Amino acid sequence: MKVKTVRLREDRIKEIDKIAKEEGKQSAEVLREIIEKGLREYKIERAIEEYQRGLHSQGAAAEKAGLSVQEFHQELKRRGFTLRMDAKLIEAELKDL
Repeated sequence: MKVKTVRLREDRIKEIDKIAKEEGKQSAEVLREIIEKGLREYKIERAIEEYQRGLHSQGAAAEKAGLSVQEFHQELKRRGFTLRMDAKLIEAELKDL
């Protein structure tokens, strides 16, 4: 594992330390968990945004988000988005299979 140094506001450090104490964990462990969750969310949001703009097919967007196509569909639905479907998109989706 590599080490990366980041600067955080004091209130964020206090918040992380408080969570760590409540959960009986080290602050570094809590911070790693927060980063993992945030990174996952960031990737999903970015993939959905690019999918909605027509930059990726469903399959390509799902892959970019680190999800299966079914999981990607569920994320779209959960966030209030609909699937884009037209003949060109269906052809692109078939090519991705």
